[in-house]
Amino acid sequence: MLLTFEDFIKMEEIDHQYFPDENVSPAEEAYKWYLADSNSCVVVKDNSKVVAYVNILSLKKEVYDKVKHNEMNESQILVSDLELDKDKYFNYLYFSAIAIDKNHRDIQTLRELIDITSAKIIEIVNQGSEIKEVMADCSTPQGQKITQRFLRLKPFMETSHNSMIHILSGDEFIKLLHR
Repeated sequence: MLLTFEDFIKMEEIDHQYFPDENVSPAEEAYKWYLADSNSCVVVKDNSKVVAYVNILSLKKEVYDKVKHNEMNESQILVSDLELDKDKYFNYLYFSAIAIDKNHRDIQTLRELIDITSAKIIEIVNQGSEIKEVMADCSTPQGQKITQRFLRLKPFMETSHNSMIHILSGDEFIKLLHR
């Protein structure tokens, strides 16, 4: 499914339901991520309208480490920070957003989002990409619950922008996806 700029505007609106403005990536930049790497966004739609999504970014190692150690915020990530080199693609995977519209928060939408995301990651790994580490930056209790319960990422550190970084080794993450 091809996504449009209007889809990214809706995703930004969903973000504003949960996250402080300084933690929200502008629709323009997220759309650029998608144009550079069509695997960077997975969505669930209802009547052709985005109701849930995940941004999955393959980051350059140095950028990944800056986010991991609270030296850089998601909203500062640019297309030039994405790792698009085929030999390094998806080595350092960052869930920059996992969000569901407040009007569609139910287990069915969450399950569909997790299933689609898992299938996308498995597809990329089956094409030869190696995941070395996975990270998420959770700004809400709901995000922490999804990250810990469904993705099994472990709390790593609190950030200066009132969120919690979670990480997991790539090997552990791949085992989880194949269950």
